[in-house]
Amino acid sequence: MAARVVILAAGSGTRMRSALPKVLHPLAGRPLIDWVLDASGGVGSAAPVVVVGPGATVLRSHLAGRAELAEQALPQGTGDALRAARALVGEADPVVVLYGDAPLLRAASVRSLVERFAAGGADAVLLTGRPSDPSGYGRVVRDPDGGFRTIVEERDLPGGRDGPEAPGGGPEPVEVNAGAYAFAAAPLWAALERLSPANAQGEAYLTDVPARLTRVATVELADPEEMLGVNDRVQLARAAAVIRRRVLVRLMRGGVTVDDPASTWADAGVEVGADTVLRPGTVLAGRTRIGRACVVGPFAQLEDTEVGDGCRIGTAHLAGCRVADGVEIGPFNRVRPGSRLEAASRLGTFTEVVRSRIGPGSAVPHLSYLGDATLGRDVNVGAGTITTNWDGLGKHATVIGDGARIGSDTILVAPVAVGAGAYTGAGSVITEDVPAGALGLARARQRNLLGWVARRLARRREPSGDNGEAPARAAGEGPSGDESA
Repeated sequence: MAARVVILAAGSGTRMRSALPKVLHPLAGRPLIDWVLDASGGVGSAAPVVVVGPGATVLRSHLAGRAELAEQALPQGTGDALRAARALVGEADPVVVLYGDAPLLRAASVRSLVERFAAGGADAVLLTGRPSDPSGYGRVVRDPDGGFRTIVEERDLPGGRDGPEAPGGGPEPVEVNAGAYAFAAAPLWAALERLSPANAQGEAYLTDVPARLTRVATVELADPEEMLGVNDRVQLARAAAVIRRRVLVRLMRGGVTVDDPASTWADAGVEVGADTVLRPGTVLAGRTRIGRACVVGPFAQLEDTEVGDGCRIGTAHLAGCRVADGVEIGPFNRVRPGSRLEAASRLGTFTEVVRSRIGPGSAVPHLSYLGDATLGRDVNVGAGTITTNWDGLGKHATVIGDGARIGSDTILVAPVAVGAGAYTGAGSVITEDVPAGALGLARARQRNLLGWVARRLARRREPSGDNGEAPARAAGEGPSGDESA
């Protein structure tokens, strides 16, 4: 049975204390409402209808092409919000209603709702659950024979929030409304027209509709955690923890070893190959893809990064880059967007790479910066090497050919090229191209001034002149002389 889905997302989300609409707050790398759209995707016969508030420019832009939009002009409750969708929904059965701030609901649970409606005998089917803490949820009230009677919102319980947990009490966990429904269209629209705002909020509650229908069935969630809605940042963090746990369970069941799931984070879009090990403190964000038989971490951070098979990545930060098979990246390295590390290349420690290509088998062992650089095959870059790619107006490229050897503490002033098999001397400032097979050497000649230390110490012991000034230094023997160059 194909349903018409309505997602209610017109709430202002004031408890988030944010300029960003509540349903657009990120959860494990995706906006809240995207999780709800996914959960509903398997039952709808057409694009879902999302009810938004006035304006909602950012939300409208986010949903463009993915949903039809209805506007609730005034914040008069969830029942009124659903009324705003009627013109777009029409009379199709069933009308599935979900909340845009309930990201943990699984697609299988939405399908179970529709399947129960399709089985017949009900004007409405609603999901219920029995959470360990029912605070904030509407309570399901049943007849003595177990049939559905009504939903009582927490604010309307006898005694309000401090009142009894459920009418009648009892030792069993309280059954509450999970906030997902499947309605027959005709009785739904009729019931919505009769809603009254006579409640603690002065609003038209959608939860009052089932009690106005003749035949109501329920489907109880096996996992009450799916019910968790997000109204503030505390609940957002709780929901994020649930999603991360689900992602890690999926990865582990796919053959990934996660040493410590409690300290390992992975966004929903992350994919990891079998026999890869994720060490404690690792964070995998965005659309990161990691191949097979890798070791990542501890305390590695990868965002929107592709990693091949058989790689080892230590305590490093990688973003927007591509890493081929067999690459080794040691601790305290940063690889920034636009970079590519080719097969069997290596970064040691304390190196930053941005918009650069490190060729197959090439190594940048430590303490270097490579920006806008292209390294060929089997290049070795000595410690302290810097490509000066920025001249104050624009970025410029450095090209290093196959098999070149860059001496320690070399500064390569771009644009510049070092030919295949060429060398640069340690401490050189290379401002001109180095031909293939040549040695580029650009540093001052060393001078040793014999006896300089004794003369310096002797000057310190000499008395000052009558005017209190120190004696004049011999040419070339002071801090401004040649020996300090």
